[in-house]
Amino acid sequence: MVPKRYCLLLVLALSSLILLNGCSPQAPAATVQSRTVVTSISPLADLIRQVGGDKIKVINLVPAGSDPHEFEPKPADVREVAAASLFFANGVGEEVYLNKIISNAANPNLRTVVLADGLTILGKDQGGEGNPHLWLDVENAKHYVETIRDQLAQTYPEDKQYFTQNAAAYLAELTNLDQWIRTQISSLPPESRKMVVLHDAWVYYAKQYGLVFVQPLLHTGEAEPSAKDYADLIKLIREQNIHAVFSEAGFNPKLAQQLAAETGVKFIDSLHDDTLGDTPDSNSYIAMMKSNTTAIVSALK
Repeated sequence: MVPKRYCLLLVLALSSLILLNGCSPQAPAATVQSRTVVTSISPLADLIRQVGGDKIKVINLVPAGSDPHEFEPKPADVREVAAASLFFANGVGEEVYLNKIISNAANPNLRTVVLADGLTILGKDQGGEGNPHLWLDVENAKHYVETIRDQLAQTYPEDKQYFTQNAAAYLAELTNLDQWIRTQISSLPPESRKMVVLHDAWVYYAKQYGLVFVQPLLHTGEAEPSAKDYADLIKLIREQNIHAVFSEAGFNPKLAQQLAAETGVKFIDSLHDDTLGDTPDSNSYIAMMKSNTTAIVSALK
């Protein structure tokens, strides 16, 4: 028979092992790491959150309110990518830093998903990859959501039903948003449906919702317009009786404000495209799109 004191020591030893194993810091860290996904800009991050809910952590690299075309990843951004399971990129040149940051992150388990894949890209005839701002057409945003749903379900199959249910509810909201935008734009007289915007983000929105995107002041990655181009735009605004000039969050509005002053038209400095805002009327994709549409329709009437 084993003496009682040896039994007691054995029980104490086993208990200590159980406690040590239970307190191991490595297991929870791996779980948290595998539930992190990264994207570039805040509008895309919101789409991902709507599908992922509380099952995943979403990080957008470009701070809200910043110009993503001037974004330079920092070491902390590389670490975020290194700890992620998925990188949801927009593609079409929106993330010029994409290959570099993924290479520096050196995460062999990271999968990159390009949300614009499979969609019609506008602006390819103007050189380059085309215009990257597909999410400003709600139909394209719905395609993004479907891709996000499928990729999250593939990565975390145990939560497939959760992601599917979230996506279905959100897609219904986006369908309602799309119809609401069409109704708002249809209230404008056809001759008033013309936009002059600082940034060349609005071609998808204009095409889908029946507006004429006359001309941007700035093309992505390019310098300010020449004196001749600027003079031609002033002439165009006057000849076509355009009612407003728009600027957007994340960009210096000075040039658009100057153009509006010189032509005597309204100046609207409240649109969001590459970034969400920090107020209830702009801090989600749906809120941003409603706020944009309200501002556009009000200015063009």
